Amino acid sequence: MSKSFGNVINPHDLLDIYSVDAVRWYICREAPYGGDLSFSESNLMDMHNSELCDTLGNLIHRATNLCTKYCEGIVPDVPNPDDSPINFGNFRSEFVAKMDGFELEGAGGLIMQGYRDINGWLTEKEPWKKKGDEFNEFRQVVVRATLEACYAMAHFLLPFIPNGVKMIFDKLGTPPKALLDLDTNLRNLRVGTKVNVGDVLFQKIVSEDELNAAEAAKKKAVDYATAQKLKKEKKAKESAKSKAGQKSGASTPNQPNFTKMDIRVGVIKRVWNHPEAEKLYCEEIDCGDEDGKATREVASGLRDFYSLKDMENRKVLVVCNLKPSKLIGFVSNGMVLAAKEGNGGKVELISPPENAKIGERVFVEGVSGEPLSSAQIKKKKVWDTVAKCLKTGEGGIAMWEEKAIMTTAGACSATSLVGAPIS
Repeated sequence: MSKSFGNVINPHDLLDIYSVDAVRWYICREAPYGGDLSFSESNLMDMHNSELCDTLGNLIHRATNLCTKYCEGIVPDVPNPDDSPINFGNFRSEFVAKMDGFELEGAGGLIMQGYRDINGWLTEKEPWKKKGDEFNEFRQVVVRATLEACYAMAHFLLPFIPNGVKMIFDKLGTPPKALLDLDTNLRNLRVGTKVNVGDVLFQKIVSEDELNAAEAAKKKAVDYATAQKLKKEKKAKESAKSKAGQKSGASTPNQPNFTKMDIRVGVIKRVWNHPEAEKLYCEEIDCGDEDGKATREVASGLRDFYSLKDMENRKVLVVCNLKPSKLIGFVSNGMVLAAKEGNGGKVELISPPENAKIGERVFVEGVSGEPLSSAQIKKKKVWDTVAKCLKTGEGGIAMWEEKAIMTTAGACSATSLVGAPIS
């Protein structure tokens, strides 16, 4: 920006479009204290959508929803978990040190990492998979630990996004405390306090191009739905038959390894470059999850082979029951399947049919069974065993033990690679 050339940014004009919190957060996160800011409106939008909406807002909405579902909407009277979502004492010390040194951008990054850690911990615990009354306390322990961690970390956000933080404290029914008065054991919420779900903290900002694209996609979807109307009943019957077959194998002692994996059709809703790893994309993928969140975050080493435009809104196969893994600061909650040449010179995503249903679990004919938990998959090294038998066959069809990997809409495949291992 230059006053001489007149290419300045009027903050009042920005505030006509964006919230105060969005502008404050962007400036604090993007510019070193006292330094120059290379202003980009698209970066402001991306940072708002990625950090305030997806990381912070989704976690708060997810945690309060789970509290309503498992704790009747109040803070339960349960003990601490054996392992805490975060080491709050360490976070507080690091935050104070950065603020004392006027490292606002570093302090903001630390806060977001804390919320990613909480979300990763919640995802790893998977309380929604623990069915039955015998797991009531476990579910409530996980929910309260998540709420407590979110409440404590919200204090760090007060200098940055005061309006959004007030909403967090209101949702949790507990006002803020002095930073040094917070219990590092994360027992700051009073038992019986009402927890409110309410509205999401932040609405995503959509550009004019995205709005136009959304309108075009909506029209295309309507036309497509009309064309596919005659096939709807047939697909529903095939899907029901597939699910019945999978359930019937749940109690089989010699369950085939492929059926222990939860591999689903997903669509990439958003993708961006990993800020620190030059080969990685970070993706938000809708896999039809039923655990209180709209999308799952996944990292893929595909930047050398696909552009951001190629990845956006693409249907893929996602391995959904792997334990979360941290890849250079980014918690990946799954794996996108791709075929690879032996020398790594060519990589092709495994794609389901265009009309495959989002969230459908893929299958191979003649075998069935229920998927295992992520902990069982890791302990028994199931994925390692399954991956050894995955490759592409004639026409690029994805195969396991020479059997095609299917959806009810047809087989999944790579574009051109034949005889290539899949991982």
